[in-house]
Amino acid sequence: MNPVAVGDLAQAQPAITGRGPSPLKSARILAILVFVAVAAVLLGGFRANLFAQTYDGWTVGAVDSCPEPDFDPAMGENQPSAWDCEATLALWLSRAREAFDRRDPDHAPVVRASLHYNGSNKTFLSTPLEVALFELTDRTVRAIGVGHFGVDYAHISTGDYGPDR
Repeated sequence: MNPVAVGDLAQAQPAITGRGPSPLKSARILAILVFVAVAAVLLGGFRANLFAQTYDGWTVGAVDSCPEPDFDPAMGENQPSAWDCEATLALWLSRAREAFDRRDPDHAPVVRASLHYNGSNKTFLSTPLEVALFELTDRTVRAIGVGHFGVDYAHISTGDYGPDR
């Protein structure tokens, strides 16, 4: 065994440096990415969901259990002070079902129907429609657009891109 001086030992071993990603730097980068994503959604009106399902040409967003009235303050219209969410939802889904039955008269029985926000910026005849989703007994899912003009719920319209488009 060769005797080694203390100074020689320090030179023989690699120095420990602070190389590599620091946890603080990684946390800052993550915080910035989260902030940018939240800002894009809240401020930019970015409604498209990268992971949203698309059925019959309609990108399905979050569930809407109480469709709000569509009114135009520029035309002197005021938002209604109250409306019945359950009755409105039932009306929207019944109109969507009528249109779905006309489009696909031989479809399997409907197990469940739900109303969803449009997950994309698609419009039909310049009107942004929501998406009525129908889950069928044959385990398929079909969709059709539904919405209304003005605050009169009697004039609910549907839009259709057709099956498998």
